[in-house]
Amino acid sequence: MLDRVGFTVEDRDRSKGFYFVRYVDPEADALDKKNDSFLAKLMFWRSAPDPKAEQYRVFVKDRNDSSEVQVLNKEGDPASSDTARRILSLLQQQLK
Repeated sequence: MLDRVGFTVEDRDRSKGFYFVRYVDPEADALDKKNDSFLAKLMFWRSAPDPKAEQYRVFVKDRNDSSEVQVLNKEGDPASSDTARRILSLLQQQLK
């Protein structure tokens, strides 16, 4: 399911409920492209920068008859960025 919504799953530890993923936020990427200066657009010989894929840990914990999902940063701390909230929203949409 994770790879269906734009994640690259790098590793997983299913027994502990961890999925190590990379995610390129399309909204942040579009904003970066929008902020390119006129001069930068004229430098056609330079290759376009790759979108920055952030690394996250998706943690799934069994709660008897349900599951709890958390998005953690690469250090394992709770992620509170807009991108982390977007990841949770994407996962919720896929589970409906």
